[in-house]
Order: sequence, then structure tokens, then C-alpha cells
Amino acid sequence: MKLIATASQTVGPFFSIGLAHLHQDSTKTNSADAQTITGIVVDGDGQPIPDCVLEFWTASSFARVPTSVNGKYSVNVESGTAMCEVLLFMRGLLRPVYTRVYLSEAAKARDEVTSKLVPRDRAGTLIAQSGSAAKQLVWNVNMRGDDETVFFDY
Repeated sequence: MKLIATASQTVGPFFSIGLAHLHQDSTKTNSADAQTITGIVVDGDGQPIPDCVLEFWTASSFARVPTSVNGKYSVNVESGTAMCEVLLFMRGLLRPVYTRVYLSEAAKARDEVTSKLVPRDRAGTLIAQSGSAAKQLVWNVNMRGDDETVFFDY
């Protein structure tokens, strides 16, 4: 029996490398009042995922950022943004997974759809927390496990 690698098995770390020219430069701020979202993407064992690419979509902007070898990412979003649609691409996935990040509890509360769809005890996985610096938010993504981030079908 000959085993042939599937598309998701061959993507590996090359996926992130192939999109490098399209990544947002996280060292540059888009504007003087931009907010920065930082975080880490981890697998079911709590291990960082080093080859993930995250896309952040708002009504007026788009940013694509990779995770580092430590699974960390950083992205700048326009000040005043309430919520970002997020796609995650990585090894082992035939298609991206879709989620959201709310930049405040109040923003999530205003979204009737998510408020009705997401169980209250899991809603916290969609809300970014205040970081240590001004205009910095922290949002970690757990791909599996007890604290798994809520993902939506599309």
C-alpha cells in the first residue's frame, strides 16, 4: 500500500512562508490611533502553533498576519473597530476556520446574532482583553480543548 500525502499534510510551514509578501508589517502602525491585538494560537495540548496565518476583516479594512515560532501574532486595527471577522489557515486544515473577535464586552453584547448563538459560558473566547499597554488588546485562540475558541460554520 502506498500512502500519498493529502493537500493539508503538504501545506505545513510552507503555507505561512508562501504568503509572507502579503502579511501586515506589525511593526508599523496603520494610524496614530490604531489598536493592536496580540495573542497566541495554541493546539489542544496547549502547544503554540508556529505556522498559522490569521486574516482580520472589518467593514473597512483587512490584515493578514502569521504566527511566530512561538505561536504569537500581532495585528493593527483601526481605532473604533468593534469586531473583526477572523479566518485561520494552518497545517492540517483543508479549509480555514472562521471566528470573530470582539474588542469589548459591550461590542459583543450589541451583536444579537452571536449573543443568541454562542452559549454564555463560551462567549469569553470571542472577547479580547485589555493588554498591558494603551490601545493594546490580547486575544488568544485555542484550537481544541476545554477553552476552545468558538468557531462558526460557513
